[in-house]
Amino acid sequence: MRLLLILLFSWLSCGVVQAGPIEGDWLLRLDEKNPRVELNAYFEYLADPGSLTDVYGVHALPAEAFTRHSSDVPNFGFTERRYWFRTQLLQVSGDESWFLQFDYSPLDNIDVYLLDQHGEMLVAEHGGDRRPFDQRLIKSRQFTVELPLSLDEPVWLYVAVQTEGSLQVPAILFSAPHYVAKSRSEYYMLGLYYGVLLSMLLYTLLTYLSVRDASHLYYIAYIAAYLLFQLTLNGLAFEYLWPQFPDWNNRMLPLSITVATLTLILLTRSFLQTRTLVPRIDKLLLLVQWLYVALALACLVMPYDWAIRLSTASVVLTPLVVFAVAVWIFLAGYRQSRFFLLAFTVLLLGMVLYALKTFHVLPGTYLTEYALQIGSALQMILLVFALADRLRLLKQENLRIEQEARSLLEQRVLERTEALNSALQELAVKNRQLSELSTLDGLTGVYNRAYQEEILVTEWARACRQKGPLSVLMVDIDHFKRINDNHGHQAGDAVLRTVAALIKSFAKRKADVVCRYGGEEFMVILPDTTVEGALAVAEGIRQALAELDIALPGGAIRITASIGLASVIPDSAARDKLVALVGAADEALYQAKEAGRNQVRQGYLPGTA
Repeated sequence: MRLLLILLFSWLSCGVVQAGPIEGDWLLRLDEKNPRVELNAYFEYLADPGSLTDVYGVHALPAEAFTRHSSDVPNFGFTERRYWFRTQLLQVSGDESWFLQFDYSPLDNIDVYLLDQHGEMLVAEHGGDRRPFDQRLIKSRQFTVELPLSLDEPVWLYVAVQTEGSLQVPAILFSAPHYVAKSRSEYYMLGLYYGVLLSMLLYTLLTYLSVRDASHLYYIAYIAAYLLFQLTLNGLAFEYLWPQFPDWNNRMLPLSITVATLTLILLTRSFLQTRTLVPRIDKLLLLVQWLYVALALACLVMPYDWAIRLSTASVVLTPLVVFAVAVWIFLAGYRQSRFFLLAFTVLLLGMVLYALKTFHVLPGTYLTEYALQIGSALQMILLVFALADRLRLLKQENLRIEQEARSLLEQRVLERTEALNSALQELAVKNRQLSELSTLDGLTGVYNRAYQEEILVTEWARACRQKGPLSVLMVDIDHFKRINDNHGHQAGDAVLRTVAALIKSFAKRKADVVCRYGGEEFMVILPDTTVEGALAVAEGIRQALAELDIALPGGAIRITASIGLASVIPDSAARDKLVALVGAADEALYQAKEAGRNQVRQGYLPGTA
């Protein structure tokens, strides 16, 4: 990220270099008191006019042909020209080698020459990411050249650089002990940094295998792409992954940048649920997403300078866009965006700190020097917290919805149960009413002949078990045909209903049953009733009917009834005995009619006196 911002600044300030004429000879004295020297302010530079073929031709040029550089890192932006840099070195104490390191891995071609004061070649090495990594004498991610310097013997250092990307030359001289210590601590820091990224990647991968959340998958892709981008930018990918493929290494930088920004857009849309919460902004993000897909494919074929410019713009603009969307959604009250917003706040803060350091607003401290690495590492960690917090909130929301659904379901089940119970009760009532209707006579409201036969069998069986009496009355209305003939069938129906109601009033016990036996004839079943009790009931019915005035449309009439009864204490459950009981009552009824009607007669079963 640090080199990427340098790349951006160089694009914004293409070709702007502070320089001034050389005043006399320039000699850099090296000693053990200053083991690290940045060559920025000691360089003279020359833009190759195209006619120079080798270092000897450059060395032969007059001093006036070179321009003294300022104290900033040489930065000529995006240019295809070849630039020569030179300075004169003198070892004033000690007798050791010094190491020249170029702290910018994406330079295509770097040629380093060391000439003695007579113009004889001492060192000639060639590097850059356009040349196979195995050609480097010092196997370092950054092109490094060992410079053997003799005591008190001045030498000329020449550096030629040509690249399709940003031409910037952060060249640094290290004493041998300092170079070893610096390399060791630098690799420790890089190991820690990449270890954090790999840990986040593996942790999120395991979490994704458990929860299968799309945001975790996009975060995994984002870390992987960002990790590859950093490895390529720092030169570690060229050193360890594809050292024999410099062309592929050159393509991987803009490609990895674009893929990282693409996966970041996917992560943002999924995590912040922009499709639901901010559909208009989501349409814009979707458009940017497809533009990055097209750019990623184009990075494989388009010229490198265009690919790196477009990808650099995307990687700087995308975090700003994501940050703005996260702020928008956070202010809208979406709690899941808080850690997401904090992650990009930390990243942007790191970018700002490094930019301020680059423009010398802030001093070059450990914090400002590694502000981008620290910010990006913290961003990755906070994004993991954001995903975990999102899962927690989603779990709480799902639990709330589940509880509400369970309560609603229980309420609905209760309501349905109550409705079902009510329906069952209503059905039971209806069934009972239907059952009663099926056993009642439709005209008189007393039980019908079918129920009479059923209840008579039941009471006969009970009397047999209990050894108790069972009495039966047969009631017939006298001269009922005359009523129909003289007053009509409707009057006859009214008489039947009145008689049935009167007879029913004498069946005072729950077990007493009144049935319409047929036509104008009724049967009264009197369980556990002796002959005397049956005679009393029969006589009461006869007298009440004889005294009753029945109102009809043509005037009130009076009627009489003939009643026959039979009573027995069953000694056998045989069906013929029950038939004999009913036959005896019916026989007594006919005797009453033959004797003049309006009277009660008792019948006797065969074999009884």
